[in-house]
Amino acid sequence: MEDFGIIIACCDQDYLFAKGCCASIRYFLGDVPICLLIDGTFSVSALEKCYGVQVIDRTTVSNEILRKRSFGWGKTKMIAFWESPWQNFMVLDADTIVWGNVLKLANFQEFDFTVDQSCYDHSDADVTKFFFDIPGIEKHFPNFYWSKYQTNYFCTGTFFAKRGVFSLEEYIEILDFTEANPGIFKYGEMGFLNFMIFRAAQENRLRVQNVDMQLLVPDFDQSLLKKQFPVESNEPGGDGTQATVIHWCGPKPTLSTSKVYSEPMNFCRRKCQQDAWGRTGLEAQMLLQVEDLQRSIYVYKNKFKKKFRQLTGK
Repeated sequence: MEDFGIIIACCDQDYLFAKGCCASIRYFLGDVPICLLIDGTFSVSALEKCYGVQVIDRTTVSNEILRKRSFGWGKTKMIAFWESPWQNFMVLDADTIVWGNVLKLANFQEFDFTVDQSCYDHSDADVTKFFFDIPGIEKHFPNFYWSKYQTNYFCTGTFFAKRGVFSLEEYIEILDFTEANPGIFKYGEMGFLNFMIFRAAQENRLRVQNVDMQLLVPDFDQSLLKKQFPVESNEPGGDGTQATVIHWCGPKPTLSTSKVYSEPMNFCRRKCQQDAWGRTGLEAQMLLQVEDLQRSIYVYKNKFKKKFRQLTGK
């Protein structure tokens, strides 16, 4: 694929999964170029050496507005639209892996965006919960016919897109609007990015295609996922024809979790340990468990800080 690469948005809290995401790309897609879009100041030198990943962070973003206003949860991945190393790119959240040849789902010749097609229709309540406040959109953007695209809205954990499809001025307007109206758009960038995409499609500024390209783990029973994405003798099983992005958008796929089926991510994280550091067996397993523990401490520390601020008003 010409002038193409995959961009993974991550921070220190989910870098343990981003390693698995990188390993899945190398396992299923070969030497496709990878870029880590990082919110933070941690080292990724092992992945740079092992997988040849490029890095975009605060020190390398060229646009001052993006440096100052587009890092953090719900905004970091937006930088890809202006700073992507490639004209054509795929975005992945850190808590995803690719399973099979997902590149066959892209069509950059005919479309500017290829996004997921939800497996069910979104009710008005779904739109309000996951994307945007409907009365607010009707009030502030009366020319956007949101219901026309009700079946097209998608979880933004992955998509294919082209660099430069949005003007920076349009994005700044959205940032200003979300700061002035914090309750309108939901779930970080998911609400306002869907709005930006389908408003542009309505105005014939973008060509958008919905395809079945993402599996949201919380939407499916664990027993079904074990059959669909088996890991046998420490190797992915199945018939080899599947092509999807597995996204743990709810409970995260740590080694010992019982909340979700995590074995596909576990395999990829073990693969990264072997590829980058030559670690296998018990040594690799112990280090992955340490990563899980560090993440748990980080998460609970942030929850404590949030609760403390709520109680003290600081």
